[in-house]
Amino acid sequence: MIDLYMWSTSNSRRASIGLEEAGLECHVHPINIHQKDQITAEHTARNPYQKVPVIVDGDGPGGAPVTVFESGAILLYAAEKSGKLYGKDACDRVEVQKWLMLHMNAALPLMGQMRTNPSLLANAQRVCGVIDRHLADQEFFASEFSIADLAFYPRVANWSHDSLPLDQYPNMIRWIDTVGARPAIQRGWAQPG
Repeated sequence: MIDLYMWSTSNSRRASIGLEEAGLECHVHPINIHQKDQITAEHTARNPYQKVPVIVDGDGPGGAPVTVFESGAILLYAAEKSGKLYGKDACDRVEVQKWLMLHMNAALPLMGQMRTNPSLLANAQRVCGVIDRHLADQEFFASEFSIADLAFYPRVANWSHDSLPLDQYPNMIRWIDTVGARPAIQRGWAQPG
């Protein structure tokens, strides 16, 4: 059983939907970041950076317990453990990796910072344009649903259209609707319950 320590943030939901899609059973422990639960000694022992999400898998590699923090690392761990969500072959895995890295290194931080720094609008439009063009002729970021999709979805699922109207990106909107309709996404999104 995996213990998931999370709150209702896009980073945490990346972990909860990833575990659901991977078919990995977990027990959710809410960490209320508004009450500073993430800076307790107990949580700091799980993540010295004092952030959520964190997973603790009592049955990690070789049967030993393992702790994983950072939502991207959790997605990679879930894919590796389940044998799902990481591409159907080596070539597809490269597609998953490059889109995952774009999301984690460019799209997600940029879109997260736009709320406090509107000057980033042009860069966000550029990233959304790249994503929209990529999704024009395929359903998901790689040949099948993967952790690349899981990385990006929580950031745009509740996007405030005031700062960056997404209606100019029809392929991205179609993708948001497709991903959001998946039952495992809906179960994971409902956490921390």
